[in-house]
Amino acid sequence: MDILVKFLWEMAKGTQSFLALVYPPAELPDLPIVSLDPPFCFCCSKPFQQGLVYSHYCNNCIAYPRAFLFARSGFVFCGLVRKVIHWVKYDQKYHLIPLLEEWLEKAYRKYIGGWPCHGVVPIPIHPIQFRQRGFNIAEELAQFLSKHQKLAYLPALKRIKPTEQQSALTFMERTLNLKGAFKLKRGFDLKGKNLLIIDDIITTTATVHECAVMLKNWGGAKEIAVLTIARS
Repeated sequence: MDILVKFLWEMAKGTQSFLALVYPPAELPDLPIVSLDPPFCFCCSKPFQQGLVYSHYCNNCIAYPRAFLFARSGFVFCGLVRKVIHWVKYDQKYHLIPLLEEWLEKAYRKYIGGWPCHGVVPIPIHPIQFRQRGFNIAEELAQFLSKHQKLAYLPALKRIKPTEQQSALTFMERTLNLKGAFKLKRGFDLKGKNLLIIDDIITTTATVHECAVMLKNWGGAKEIAVLTIARS
């Protein structure tokens, strides 16, 4: 079933890309694009008030240490970035995926380029969600980045438990909600490697924290970093 869903997704994406060449889509709305710049928490990149040293840790990261070394995003989840991500994920505007890929690579060059990374790991979605949506945007982004930056593509995680809507939950509430949600796949040698987790948006960091726990404690990875297009 998942193979058929992926085939249909590739067909839909290819068709939209072709139609976008023949019939150029309307121009994007004139909305702001806000880059995420210091000062922010060194670990989770939560923005600080102006004037604070950005290498400090925020109170949440001090109270609840994360399993990853640091998380970085290229942009604030607002304006045009928010609009395009929503269009791709929920409105099937697949011709905009290259724009998301461009934004992710800009974030990589800005914040990750000097970090010794051995491979990229996409955040998995549950099979039920995959069949409903038809694709996983984190996989698309990770595959693109691995190819363009010559990094190993390592889809080493799978999601085995669906979770309820988490938008209104705190970091600790989300962490409890995510317990047992992920599992390590067989066949991936992660021991001693520095891995970069890829997703489109980061909010409380609970999801990427839980994935980092799996990659380090069960996969033997050395260090974990996180890269997303936007931070909410």
